[in-house]
Amino acid sequence: MKYLVQFSRVLVGLLFILSGLLKLNDPTGFSYKLEEYFAVFAGDVEAEQDSIQTYISFYSDDSLIVTPIHKRDTAIEFVVSQGEWRTEVLGTDTLFRCTVDVLYEGGVVVSQGIATPDSVWESSDLRFFSEINKTTVLNQTVTIAKPSLGTQSVSADIRAYVKPDGWAVGLFNWLADYALFMAIFVSWLEAILGFALLIGWQRRFTAWLLVLLTAFFTFLTLYSWVYNKVTDCGCFGDALPMNPEESFYKNVVIGVFIAIIFFWNKHIKPIFSNPFGVKVLTILTLLLVGFSMYCRHYLPLVDFLHYSEGTDIREGMKVPDGERATDHVQTTYVYSAKDGSGATIEVVYDSDKNSFEPKIDYKKWKYDRVKEEKTIAEAYEPPIHDFAFYNADQDNNYIDDFWKADKKLLLIIHDVDKANKKAMKRVNELAKQWKEDGYEFWALTASAKNDVEEFRHEHQISDFEFYYGDNTNLKSIIRSNPGLLLITDTSVVAKVWPSTRLPKYKKILKAAE
Repeated sequence: MKYLVQFSRVLVGLLFILSGLLKLNDPTGFSYKLEEYFAVFAGDVEAEQDSIQTYISFYSDDSLIVTPIHKRDTAIEFVVSQGEWRTEVLGTDTLFRCTVDVLYEGGVVVSQGIATPDSVWESSDLRFFSEINKTTVLNQTVTIAKPSLGTQSVSADIRAYVKPDGWAVGLFNWLADYALFMAIFVSWLEAILGFALLIGWQRRFTAWLLVLLTAFFTFLTLYSWVYNKVTDCGCFGDALPMNPEESFYKNVVIGVFIAIIFFWNKHIKPIFSNPFGVKVLTILTLLLVGFSMYCRHYLPLVDFLHYSEGTDIREGMKVPDGERATDHVQTTYVYSAKDGSGATIEVVYDSDKNSFEPKIDYKKWKYDRVKEEKTIAEAYEPPIHDFAFYNADQDNNYIDDFWKADKKLLLIIHDVDKANKKAMKRVNELAKQWKEDGYEFWALTASAKNDVEEFRHEHQISDFEFYYGDNTNLKSIIRSNPGLLLITDTSVVAKVWPSTRLPKYKKILKAAE
């Protein structure tokens, strides 16, 4: 047992040091992961809101819509838009027609055309009746008359029916605000416990902390695995991505070795005296925290991201030969006999073969339902799969235009509200000089269009346009907000700079040579 304890001590100590150092190398990235966990937990404990059932009766037509209540809702409102009356001749009849639209936050509920041969027809009532859990909250009518009355609205206050969130939601949202501090603390704790275990400092106390920390991580990974919430646990940062299932089993195996250390810690002998061990760990603490703050202020010392210097972005987006470009899916459809006999038949569509088996006579069979959809093999996902340059309406991707220029600068601002505003003056200067020399300057953000326009106005940005991309992807391109990338050879990342260390223009030109 003595030798097994020593083996466990070295193995667990080195693993904890490695895990802690990798996270301290990229504290911002680990804080993103913690924010993701807290957002998931907050969403899972939110109060479950009721729905509003609204019955709309108009011109011999009844409609029912179900509107979910959101926790920030204060009222339910419907807007009635009545079009102009017009005369239409149909054969020997003259019809008077108009269109009435009923709109709400989710879109158009009713679009009803009125047509009447009676020229003296004056009005008809459009009735709204809404209830929540059998309690009436809205019972109003709108009169549709000639001539057009334009726009009318009906509404009801529903604040009394919005369920407040419990204390747990506030707790997780509060923790998200301190995700960076927690990321550094947890990473430091991992590394320092690994060192403490190796030197044998306070073996019982260290063993207890190892048990608690491992139990905490095991719970997180189990929760993520069971509920499919967070797909990458972040245990070893981007250096060694692991899904929740892999990470859970990893924690279970480590837990076995920690259990050995916990129950037989008497075999662990300290290398240093307790006072000297405290001094060693204090020095290590200062070094580790200083290292994490350096990486937070600038960029990770070792860049494990998919957009690190030297990366060919286009190559990273390709599916290698021999790998699947699409999922292999088999879908089972059920068809029923058209002769009314009640007979059914199952037809399987294979996406790889692009065929249906067995072959059937569609004159005798009609589609009934989808019975099952099964993924046989998943497609290969390239390391870079969501790099795009969308316009504000998200309906056009300009990435092909981005590839055309041999050299360009790419500015990443994943959130304009959280950007380092002190750096924007320097960014504007670099963009102006770069474009004056005939080069292209691109900017990517994940912020809303209105926020971007306010940001442009505030910082007098006129030398480049903003394009829009995925927030998670932009955070994975560079940890700094904003961050600057030099792209050469159309798609190769030649250099990256954080907002705290933007280069002189001559340095950019030299790097672009």
